[in-house]
Amino acid sequence: MCCFFQAEDGIRGLVRSRGLGDVYKRQPFSTSLPSRRFLAIGAHALSDKMLELIAKLSLMQRVTVLDCGNRSNMYSVAKLIRPHSSDPVRVMCNIRLSRAFTCYQVAAMLDAAAANPSREPLVVLDLLATFLDEDVKLKDAQRLLEHSLGFLAQLSASAPVVISARPIPPIAQPRAVLLEQLKNNVDVCWEEPPALQAAQHAQMPLFG
Repeated sequence: MCCFFQAEDGIRGLVRSRGLGDVYKRQPFSTSLPSRRFLAIGAHALSDKMLELIAKLSLMQRVTVLDCGNRSNMYSVAKLIRPHSSDPVRVMCNIRLSRAFTCYQVAAMLDAAAANPSREPLVVLDLLATFLDEDVKLKDAQRLLEHSLGFLAQLSASAPVVISARPIPPIAQPRAVLLEQLKNNVDVCWEEPPALQAAQHAQMPLFG
């Protein structure tokens, strides 16, 4: 399975420490992906790049998408597919999309997927979004995330699992442990440089 993101200066060099997985200088998904757990961290959970990945995968095969942060703009995916297919509707049918609105739903959906694993790539958008909900106690969020990560580990035994996440915002810093928990349970981890994250935030509209 080949993906198409290109190398970009500023991504941190290779690091092997503290169980955080491999951090590459390349941007995510520039080479073929084996059956492992890949994590990409950046502003807006790298939404644009993840949608490009979904479009590329759907042109080749079926792909399962779990949207945890309302990041799955399928209109954008269709626009990316259209120049590369004479039948974009057929290609769009290769995308199996589910949305989770609470961390309990995330855990339940991953549990169901792990009970019937497939060889289709799994793309999880903005995994931690619902785990930052203040109405969920931190201890409960950590427990649910632990279960979810266990299910993702099971799924990665038969197919690639690609996860995106955002840096924890200052207002939610007590939950920064969740991002560390996630990093400690993947095989490969990419982090967008802080300078690029700042540029992304600077480009955001005042009312978005």
